[in-house]
Amino acid sequence: MSSTMMTIDDVIPAEYRELAERLFPATGVGAPRSAGFPDEQQFARLLGIENDFNQALNDTQANIVIKRILVHFRNNVELLIHKTWVEKADEAHKEKLLMRIPRFVEAMEAGLYDQAIKVFINILGELAYLLFGAQSHKNDFIEYTFRIDSQIGLFWWYSSKLPLLQDTGDLNLVKVYLLIGICFLASF
Repeated sequence: MSSTMMTIDDVIPAEYRELAERLFPATGVGAPRSAGFPDEQQFARLLGIENDFNQALNDTQANIVIKRILVHFRNNVELLIHKTWVEKADEAHKEKLLMRIPRFVEAMEAGLYDQAIKVFINILGELAYLLFGAQSHKNDFIEYTFRIDSQIGLFWWYSSKLPLLQDTGDLNLVKVYLLIGICFLASF
């Protein structure tokens, strides 16, 4: 390995690294969490979604806020999908992705976060492919996105860690992490 090759630590801004490790520890999700999810709130601030995220977590009418955010999420992602130019062979990816969005929204609204996370992971994988093509399947994808923009890189780093949550059993934690992605894509 060449000493000139960049690692993810070279591209992730230093202030993100410590927070990233607290959110998804090297040992996996399951580190003790503080009430109110302060690390997740700080992460949302770094992504530029602090207001929507905090309202979805703490507002007395959080369910209404979440439904509003889900509408924006659905509209933004569908618009993004429709505006993405792909080769004829990749049209099937667009169609599969468009079919998954309503299933995801329904699972979120029903509070089925264990199902929603699985669908969301698939949505993010297909969305990454539509936006970045074959680059999304390469080992240096996260580094690539950080070079584009630190918030975009941070978001795709977060999306790469979501599979760690699939079997956590803590549905409240899963909901909080799903809200991060929903709020980001709703504001994209």
